[in-house]
This record gives sequence, C-alpha cells and structure tokens, in this order.
Amino acid sequence: MSTPVTVNPALAEPKKTPLIYKILVIMSVITLIGGTLTGIMTYVNVGVTEQFYADWFTSFISAVLVMAPIGFVMMTLMHKLVNKLLPNGSELKRD
Repeated sequence: MSTPVTVNPALAEPKKTPLIYKILVIMSVITLIGGTLTGIMTYVNVGVTEQFYADWFTSFISAVLVMAPIGFVMMTLMHKLVNKLLPNGSELKRD
C-alpha cells in the first residue's frame, strides 16, 4: 500500500523575488554597460585628457537619465504584450 505524503507548502511554491533585488540587478547592469560604453565612446572622441573623467561622468549621467526611463517603459509594454498573447500560460513561461 502507498502511504500518503504531505508536501510542505513553503517548499511547493517558489518564493517571489523582492522588488529591491530586481531594482539592484537592473541598476548594476545599467552601471556596467552604460559605464563601459560611455567610457569607450568618450575615450575614442576626446582621448585621455585632464577632463576625461568629467567628460565621461557627464556622458554616463546623460545616458542613464535617458535610457533608464526608456528601458522601464519598454519592459512595461513588453510585459503587457506577453500577458495579452499568453493569457493561459504559466507565470514562468510568460517571464
């Protein structure tokens, strides 16, 4: 005979990732990619001068202030589109 097994609900459901962790991951990616690309572009355009770090920082802040809001809007639109196209799909598949 088989013995019924109970499953601990805490183990059955995956934990949701806290929002602050998601924000920290996005900010670290923005910093790494944005910092690298603006650093390379600043170096190619002006070379290494006394003002290099000031020029790079200005470019980096401009890129973050423009690209971060555009990225968040695009993520929201893509999330809505996927939810509309896959209404019966699991959350894992939609993500």
